[in-house]
Amino acid sequence: MTEPRRRPILWIAGALVAAGAVLTVVLAAGGGVPGATAAAPGPTTIGAQWRSFRADVTGIRPGPDERSLFVQVALPGKDPGCVREPRIEQVVEAKTDIRADVVYSTRPAAGGCQDKVPAELRLTTSGPVADRTVILNSDTGNAWHKLGAGWGHCDRQGTCAPPADHCDPAWIGAAVTAAGAENPGTTRACDPGWLLVDLLVRQTEPPSRTAFRWSDTGWTSFAQTRSAGCADILAADRKFPAALCKALPAPA
Repeated sequence: MTEPRRRPILWIAGALVAAGAVLTVVLAAGGGVPGATAAAPGPTTIGAQWRSFRADVTGIRPGPDERSLFVQVALPGKDPGCVREPRIEQVVEAKTDIRADVVYSTRPAAGGCQDKVPAELRLTTSGPVADRTVILNSDTGNAWHKLGAGWGHCDRQGTCAPPADHCDPAWIGAAVTAAGAENPGTTRACDPGWLLVDLLVRQTEPPSRTAFRWSDTGWTSFAQTRSAGCADILAADRKFPAALCKALPAPA
């Protein structure tokens, strides 16, 4: 177990998904993805012609620098050959907003491509994202706004405020970003004061479990472990409720 640097975080963004099911695609806006062409499909399940569609955007989280964001989407899967060239294109920047299309190519299928697989695409801008509104796929009714350190939608009354629930995916997404993880991770346990998320921080290392405590400014990490159960977490903070970790297997 190691003791990570404490850092407060806030996130207002979309939903998280299980790390084991996540397909993460990181690319600059308008660029291609080396090796992204899908494997050859079976001839009875997928049609011959590739067609482009707009992706379903499920969330946004901050990128690694001031000129990028991670856009979370749901893509057709899980058969080989369902999707190729997921990408962000037609990026148009103005003083108050950033507009872009989030698209992918797919082929008609008899059933194998009806399931959805989560993915992340990296949106890169020429200038700092700052407080500009982000509008994706011309969906002005679901524009994304920067709220604190994260991103989310305003309510119908135009109020832009963090969710009251500390276990809201928006708060947890901020924890993932601050930890520098390469994908959204898997939430293992959460209550108003404590959080456990399994994260893949580096592709060359096995996943680890990060423990967070709630503070006035959001979730703050205090421990990491690759072991099952509670021993490493309780060694870092005896106040952590054992009921949240005692039955958990090792991170995977």
